[in-house]
Amino acid sequence: MGKQFLDDLVKEDCGIVNKDGGYSLKKKRIEEPASPPGLELYKWTANHLKSEGVLGKVKLKACVTGPFTLASYIKTSAGAFPFDTAISDIEKVRQLASIISRTCSVLAENAYVISVDEPILSVIVGRKLFFKYDERDIVGVYNDVRRSCRERPTGSHVCGRISPRLAEILLRTELDFLSHEFHDTAENFKVYDPRDLKENGKILSVGCVSSRNPKVETVDEILKAMKRSAEYGDDLIFTPDCGFKKLRADGPEVGYEVAKAKLRNLVESASRLRRGA
Repeated sequence: MGKQFLDDLVKEDCGIVNKDGGYSLKKKRIEEPASPPGLELYKWTANHLKSEGVLGKVKLKACVTGPFTLASYIKTSAGAFPFDTAISDIEKVRQLASIISRTCSVLAENAYVISVDEPILSVIVGRKLFFKYDERDIVGVYNDVRRSCRERPTGSHVCGRISPRLAEILLRTELDFLSHEFHDTAENFKVYDPRDLKENGKILSVGCVSSRNPKVETVDEILKAMKRSAEYGDDLIFTPDCGFKKLRADGPEVGYEVAKAKLRNLVESASRLRRGA
């Protein structure tokens, strides 16, 4: 998920280079590119929908790899992960946040909703933070990116187990929604107090189908997870746990069919929930 953005930064000579199959920083800072990165696929999609005359009817969701996760791909020193990457330096994370904010400004022109994906946060934020920066730094980076999305509903997807400390940090941001795995990580149902979500103006996005297991969940199974979310209020978003890339283990065509079947049942489950089934 970093390649889409980091390859563009390599081409723009921002200080990031390809090395040993990954990315490395050859300068003291990550410099601003001439053009916002990671937009090629989104622009192709938006232009195609425009040519078909349906751009205003189709509500596009734009997914952006967040600055913390991008930083975790960029090696800056010798040592053990993640201390050997740019994520250990909040200034470099802020430099990436400035770059990604420019991408979000472009996406805000047509996207219906924007998701800033930060899977690395569930790794580095447990009972304590791995690094010298603190919660205010994480909140500040999120808020800077959020403001670049202007009036578009904007949230963040963090997969894996969410620690109480990370949940508290996310609640303090200006994000509109928080997206997590709930199907394969059921303990996440215990991490948020419904009152805290309401007081902080957050909508919960609940993962209801597995993004790892190729078994297609039945409509009744998905409905069970949706109804379990009722304590968080009536204003909810239902999604898969995460992206479906791992479903390609038996081949891309098989994974594609499995993904479609999961999404089809997810939509049907949401329709039944609305009808009170």
